[in-house]
Amino acid sequence: MRRPMLVLGSVPYANARPLREGLDRRDGVRLVLETPSVLARLLAAGDLDAALVPSVEVLRHPRRPLVPGGCIASRGPVASVGLFSREPLRPGMRVLLDASSRTSAALARLLLAGPLGAPGCTFEECAPEADPRTAAGDAVLLIGDAALVLGRRGLREADLGEAWTAWTGLPFVWALWAARDEEAAARAEPLLREARERGERRLPEIAAEEAARLGLARGVVEDYLSRNIRRDFGEEERRGLARFREECARAGLV
Repeated sequence: MRRPMLVLGSVPYANARPLREGLDRRDGVRLVLETPSVLARLLAAGDLDAALVPSVEVLRHPRRPLVPGGCIASRGPVASVGLFSREPLRPGMRVLLDASSRTSAALARLLLAGPLGAPGCTFEECAPEADPRTAAGDAVLLIGDAALVLGRRGLREADLGEAWTAWTGLPFVWALWAARDEEAAARAEPLLREARERGERRLPEIAAEEAARLGLARGVVEDYLSRNIRRDFGEEERRGLARFREECARAGLV
């Protein structure tokens, strides 16, 4: 009896490309590319068998099976998650949060109230393509490709990965593979492992392709994928995720 198609979800950003390389060409697999918040909603609704979901959703749903197919993490600057502003960050600002983000939005709240020294901010959602140079807010949180390609002229940027590691000394885990149930996790695991291995082998080619798509220099994207982004969910990453859980719980975010 033929098994039903496996439906996998990933973000469309450059940072996830090495984790999903070739999945769109696998027989019996349908790959859905969506923003982090949409993937979390689709997985919760049972419309996806497994997805690369925001790490804060893993904390909010601890019984959901994780799939050991890698993660998106950073230790220090991440280069693609930042608070952009025209003026220095200050208490009581109006902060616009990219509506496609969940983990980054939670992290921005923690960092602004703590090490970034801007407590008492008000928060509103904004479109992922919001331009901090013209947006109504005092600061704008952008993630993924939009943050990576944004021209910095005239703008200040607080890299949230850099701020987290400076504060805690730990990596930050942005997203992990999670499954609908144990059966789906078992089916997805070998495919995700193969996709990541293929992506690691093809990293220079992937960087060239993504650089052309984004209008960036190949070296910039290759450096980003090989230096800023970490794909191993190891012991350090587990400790970073545990610290994030503690801080979110303390702030009432999970």
